Parts: sequence; C-alpha cells; structure tokens
Amino acid sequence: MLVMKSIPRSKKLGPYICLIIISFVVFNVYSLQNRIEFFGTNLPIIEQEGIQEENTDTFADTFINESYETAILPDSEAEGSTSTKPADSPEDIELMPSIINSSIFPNAIVAFYSDNQSDTDAEDLAHQNVVDNVMNSGSNPIFHAGDLMEDGTQNSLDRFNTVTSDMRANRDFYAALGNNDRVFGDPSTPSQLFLDNFEFPGNERWYSVNYGNLHVVVLDSAFAWDNQEQLNWLINDLQSDASQDRITCVIFHHPTFTSVVSTYLINYGVDFVVSGHLHSYSHSVSNGINYFVLSGQPNIGYMRALVFSNKVTVVVSDNTNTVVDTVTFNER
Repeated sequence: MLVMKSIPRSKKLGPYICLIIISFVVFNVYSLQNRIEFFGTNLPIIEQEGIQEENTDTFADTFINESYETAILPDSEAEGSTSTKPADSPEDIELMPSIINSSIFPNAIVAFYSDNQSDTDAEDLAHQNVVDNVMNSGSNPIFHAGDLMEDGTQNSLDRFNTVTSDMRANRDFYAALGNNDRVFGDPSTPSQLFLDNFEFPGNERWYSVNYGNLHVVVLDSAFAWDNQEQLNWLINDLQSDASQDRITCVIFHHPTFTSVVSTYLINYGVDFVVSGHLHSYSHSVSNGINYFVLSGQPNIGYMRALVFSNKVTVVVSDNTNTVVDTVTFNER
C-alpha cells in the first residue's frame, strides 16, 4: 500500500519564499542600476586624505531626484523667489534630521550655468539645450553666473525669457549680473531691464539665499567691482550664522574678481566659487577653496552641486550632457 506522508508546511513554502526573495533583490539591484545610469552620476570611488571610501553619492542623487521629481527642496530662506511650485508638487517637503545631517543623502541639488547671451536663433537653440538638460537633471534651485543678455536690449532679454519661461515657472532661479547685462551703449551701468525682469532678494545686485545646508552669495563683479557698500555687505553676510553654519558658495561673473574678494573668501570659510565670462570650463583649488569657471556660448554646459552635511560633490556636464568632471571636497 502506498503511504502518503504529509510534508511540513514550512518545507512546502520554503523554496517559494526563497525564490520570491531572490527575485525581489535582483529586480531592485537591476532597477537601481538603471536609475543611476539614467541620471548619469555613476561616480567612481574617491580617495580623500588617504582613506578610500565607496562613493554613495550616486544613490543619494537618485534618491533625491525620485523622491520629489520637481526637486523643491526644504529650508529655502530666499525672499522674493521668482518661481512657484508646480501643481503636482508636494505643498510642503520636510526631510528628517537624520537625512538633513546625513553624509549619504544630499539635502540640496543645485545647478549652475552661464553666458547664454543670445541674439540669434542658433544661440537660442544652444541656450534651450542647456536649459532642457538642467531641467531633466531635477536640480533646484538654478543659478546663472551672468551674461543673460547679449547687449542690454529688450530683444536679447525677450529671447532669454522665451527660452527660460518654463524653467523659471517650475524652479527657483537666481542670477548674477554680467558685463553684457548693461544699459545698451553704456558699459558702466547695469540694465534696468534686467533688474525689472526679476525679483531677487535685497537690492537684486548682491544678495544671498539658503537651500538645505548650502548658503549661496551672489555678487556684482560687473558694475560694483570696487563698491565698498557691496564689500561691507559681503563681510557681514559671511560672518552670519546663515553662512557659518552651512557650506558656502559665492557666485560672480568675472573670475578675476577673486583678486578683490579673496581675503574675505579665505578668512570666512567660503567653500567654493562659481564664475563665468570665459566661455570655457576650468577648475582650480587655492587656499582650500574650489574655483569653478563655467562654459558658455556656443557650447553651454552646466554644473550640479550635490550638497551633503559636510561635503559637496560637483558634477560638470558639457553641452552634450556628457559628464566631463566630478569633484568632491569637504567643508572647510
């Protein structure tokens, strides 16, 4: 007689449970890899001060971008913000203190570009290309290092507004004055068209804003090179808790303006500086400060800064959206 022995329930289900677990792990690893490749930030292992550590910024970048698609980040203390939240964005986004203070998850992803200065259709296309790339990167806010206009005319401003209308409606946007953002025919006076077109904080020529653990200072190197009022304001701002308690970035159009403000940048712990004007990308380090000069027309690229609790990872992309440089540095 054939005797049927009952098999314990755990043995019956065991293989299936294992199969489910293995499938889940494989799917998520594959999915994560695809997401990392999509955002183009599969960064290499980095070495700092002789200690090799696995770069977790790739996952952090993906996490932030996917967590809130429009990249509206917390702790924005800017007055006079020029954008509104998209209809499908969360009304309020708050990060847990463990994430805000984390060295794994960035609490701000900020984009920078410069020198679009369009007055032809071809230049508008080059400008539109970088705007699309910046938007697709999920960064917010977006900073411009100057020369939004070509010659101070209404036509060049209209071209800028047409290309950036969607970006400025869905992202926070700030800009520094460049030498081409002038009154037409008067290289010594900033364009009133420029100033009336935006609602930046303060006097709109020099101001600062906070995003997550990042404090950003915007200066006017085009029309206030030796303006003592601006320098006094800069000293007070860099001494403030808003700056001292955060990683600090300073933006101005002319790289040579460093000669005027370098003492303040060094003495008050500025971490990195972003400029434009030269239309080609470069990176250098001096006195512990990282200096980035952005590309411009006709091959406009952009730069992203992933801001953590105590470090920054910078990812620089060219006009084809190819990553050309990655730099990670600790807070000074």
